[in-house]
Amino acid sequence: MAPSTISIVIFSLFLFSSYSDAQTTPSKKPEAFSFPIKKDATTNQYYTNIQFGSNSTKLNVVIDLGGNFLWFNSEDYLNAASTFRPILCGTRKCRIAEAIGCTFCFLKPAQPGCTNNTCSDYSLNPFSGTSGYSGLGEDTLRLRSARGGDAYAVDNFPFQYAHDALLGDLAGPALGVIALGRTRISLQAQLASAFKIREKFTLCVPPAGGDGNLIVGGTAYSKPFEEISKSVLTTRLVRNPVGSSGGDVIGNFSREYYIDVKSIKVGSKTLSLNKTLLSINKKDGSGGTTIRTVRHYTGLQRSLYRVLVKEFAEAAASMNITRVANVAPFGACFDSKTVLSSKMGPQVPTIDLVLEKKSVYWRFYGSNSMVKVSNDVICLAFVEGAINLSGPTTSIEVGGYQMENHLLEFDVASSKLGFSSSLLLHDTSCSKFGAS
Repeated sequence: MAPSTISIVIFSLFLFSSYSDAQTTPSKKPEAFSFPIKKDATTNQYYTNIQFGSNSTKLNVVIDLGGNFLWFNSEDYLNAASTFRPILCGTRKCRIAEAIGCTFCFLKPAQPGCTNNTCSDYSLNPFSGTSGYSGLGEDTLRLRSARGGDAYAVDNFPFQYAHDALLGDLAGPALGVIALGRTRISLQAQLASAFKIREKFTLCVPPAGGDGNLIVGGTAYSKPFEEISKSVLTTRLVRNPVGSSGGDVIGNFSREYYIDVKSIKVGSKTLSLNKTLLSINKKDGSGGTTIRTVRHYTGLQRSLYRVLVKEFAEAAASMNITRVANVAPFGACFDSKTVLSSKMGPQVPTIDLVLEKKSVYWRFYGSNSMVKVSNDVICLAFVEGAINLSGPTTSIEVGGYQMENHLLEFDVASSKLGFSSSLLLHDTSCSKFGAS
């Protein structure tokens, strides 16, 4: 369910050619690193802040769970890019990046975005669908340890200096996208390689106006999150043998994180669904369930969505909740005066994504299932998903709104996802999450 792609292409020679372990200058071995998360109220995008390059340029970058690599466009960085180095074609670094081509650009003096014989690939703006083909390079990423806030640096962190046309539709403060996808040049993969820490990250995204945190690596959490983490449910992270891009082929695994949803429940009722849509089609990569920070509301394939809306509306009616006219893009809206409130948000039927066992389910209460659209109207915060015009269409994409105030542990090394119940049940929120 991705938007169509408009490509900004620099002349290229295609070859299948890629990234070595990042070099570091640590004072002592860290366990994990911390990145603050904000939510942009206008675009509903989640972003963090990094420091990059010789002058430690501060960059706000949107978090993409399915992204390939870091990309950005910043004049402040460009004007002081003295430590930038292109990744040359045919090198081990280029092979690790699994880049698709080689760029030739003869601008003198060379600068990020225009260097000769450079390993190249497409960057993607996941909101506008715009992609840009350009060379990959490396420079210094500066970061802080999750415990103690000690300063560290990765001297050859891979990235792409992208065309400014890719910035369209990004959150106002953002100048690029940082990738957490299942690649060897994503943030967690590079930090795991550089510091010999576990390839794992914990995500706690906030609602608008709040703060969240991303912790890369393994470390003890602050109270009460250490106790909460002991009771998380775990499920397998499954692989889709086909990527989400139209150019991907079978065997070129998707970078996105899939979970194996077996059924959906509204309250105590299991929905009658076309179960084939819940599984990944091994031939074309369609179907299945992904987790996407770049989708705000969870989107479902049309037939799945219609069943969910019907059953939710019936369950709400049984609670004397009055349905009102729909407000786009939502398929079920209600009179908020007929809905009671609790610490879990509006008191409405719960929605469960049931995984490999009936005892393993991701439950959404009103705080994550309902959205206020006016003083008198709240709507079911699930939408009909779009068709992916450039590749296989995923049946369910779990969006950021449903992730808010949940603790999500992506253990990439063991292909497992740990997820907590809503933090509101524990009288806390993502704004308090951190390392101990």
